[in-house]
Amino acid sequence: MKTNAYRTRSVERVLAVLNAFTEAGPNLTLMQVCEATGLTPSTAYRLMANLVARGYLEPGREGNAYRLGLTVIRLAGVALGQLDVRVKAAPLMDELRNRTRETVHLAALDGRHIIYLEKLEGLHAIGLMSSRVGRTAPAHCTALGRVLLAFNPEATEEILKGPLEAPTPRTVVDPKALRALLARVNEQGYALDLGEHEPEVRCVAAPVRNHSGAVIAAMSVSGPAQRIEPMLTEGLVTEVVHVARAISGLLGYLGSAMARKIVETRTV
Repeated sequence: MKTNAYRTRSVERVLAVLNAFTEAGPNLTLMQVCEATGLTPSTAYRLMANLVARGYLEPGREGNAYRLGLTVIRLAGVALGQLDVRVKAAPLMDELRNRTRETVHLAALDGRHIIYLEKLEGLHAIGLMSSRVGRTAPAHCTALGRVLLAFNPEATEEILKGPLEAPTPRTVVDPKALRALLARVNEQGYALDLGEHEPEVRCVAAPVRNHSGAVIAAMSVSGPAQRIEPMLTEGLVTEVVHVARAISGLLGYLGSAMARKIVETRTV
């Protein structure tokens, strides 16, 4: 089926405006939307006025900025509710959060970024992370993203074409070094982020597979460096890998004896 024959210019422009709020920022002025989409101010204003009228956008709190409206939130809620991986992962993620007392994430790959499907806040009073359900982050410098890239060669090649942004001085931006790092992640079955996305945050992530063995998501435990770094030498990596395998087992993946054992012990 040749989908190009059915593409509508006006629809693509509307979608470009909405996508700008996931890529360029959650609060954007008219001119910022124009910069992100390449639309003229008159065209962008006309489209945004219609989106405001239908609840897809609303005036923000920051001067002349706009933000996504409640209609988008309702649609997102329906989409998240249909994600089998999110539903199946929730109980095991909750148990992991309660044991570690740190923040647990579930994410999927979205082009050059990851998109957070679930976030269970840690049990400590103060959180450093900017992650939110539905928000995106660069794939190359997050543990979640590296896991997803390590098992997706096509996405890796696209990422390596660059440019690679450096949110912190620790971020790996050399394509050759990143390729080697992803190969190591693929081999060992987990990834670390030691302050490469957010300076004071540390993270360990592992892959979640579907029934066919394809990596469709990644799960992680994150927290401040002073708490997570000692845990990395005290079994946190093993625990994250085991829980991710257990979630994979609930999705029908029985490619390892470990996955079968964990699922059986939790369902007895």
